[in-house]
Amino acid sequence: MCNPGPHFSNIINAGGRRTGWTIKTTNMNRLGVDLPCDARDHKDAVLMAVSCDSFQYGQEDTNNDHITIEWTNTPDGAAKQFRREWFHGILLNK
Repeated sequence: MCNPGPHFSNIINAGGRRTGWTIKTTNMNRLGVDLPCDARDHKDAVLMAVSCDSFQYGQEDTNNDHITIEWTNTPDGAAKQFRREWFHGILLNK
């Protein structure tokens, strides 16, 4: 069973360009992410929270439960507001 309460993690843009990122889960009923997408400037950081609903270990299949963070450099001149189209038809980093 998951520990109660959210678990916090920093996402830091250590690169030299603005990046956009999105977080996906394979089990949206059990795993939750606060701040599922954003855009950040060079050396900027943000705190995200991951939560896990209670479940009975061994009675549910959790083998494929995972969280994926995808990120990409934003286009030159792009606004700081996250745009989902940054992730369509381009090479992503996972």
